[in-house]
Amino acid sequence: MKLIETSIRRRVTVFMFTVAIVLFGFVSFTRLKINLLPELNYPTLTVRTDYPGAAPAEIENLVSKPIEEVIGVVKNVRKVSSISKTGQSDVLLEFEWGTRMDYAILEVREKLDSLEFPQDVKRPTILRFDPSMDPIIRMGFFRESDSAAPGKSTNSQSLNEEQLKTLRRFADEQLKKELESVLGVAAVKISGGLEDEIQVLVDQGKLSQLKIPIETIGTILGAENVNLSGGRLEEGTRQFLVRTLNQFRSIKEIENVI
Repeated sequence: MKLIETSIRRRVTVFMFTVAIVLFGFVSFTRLKINLLPELNYPTLTVRTDYPGAAPAEIENLVSKPIEEVIGVVKNVRKVSSISKTGQSDVLLEFEWGTRMDYAILEVREKLDSLEFPQDVKRPTILRFDPSMDPIIRMGFFRESDSAAPGKSTNSQSLNEEQLKTLRRFADEQLKKELESVLGVAAVKISGGLEDEIQVLVDQGKLSQLKIPIETIGTILGAENVNLSGGRLEEGTRQFLVRTLNQFRSIKEIENVI
């Protein structure tokens, strides 16, 4: 009743307040920003692990499942899913809205440090994005001189091994560097073609006679192919860096390894 009596008795004051509220509302509405596609930071993390040469089934059993089990208990995790493909595992974590992602990353990293992976598995990398929402452009290229005639299709079988190696070398050494320097490009991944490799052909008969396990061959080659820092050597006021330079530079050096 007092509000009604005050409104009747002070009609001009109430009218001025009403006009001020309408005016401020109109000004605020005209200056209100509207964004059709606002930038949102989704509370997601991706744990990416590389296992070169492994099949999807091995990736799932040896990498994806252990990671899912250990990080599924992280605080505020709403959903855990994974994608296992040849040579790579992606485990996606979806958190509750409002989760402090910097603390979440620390907790996930602590859980991952307690895992033991097979020897060839690289340490997991934590990425702050969803691979399914990642903007990707796939580019394919071939040698113009090797292209098929008009009206005919072409494929990688029409190229010999040397040409496939040349294309892969060009993509790794030149094309990748130029694309990575383009504004907005986060990473460039090269696949396909033929990579240069050195194959060590082992005589199984001689290994059996000498009772040498085949794993010993890889261990010795890895131990001989090193380039490590040995610290510093001080002589008066001068300091010298000591390094072990013993990387293979030719096939002949590999052949001479005892």
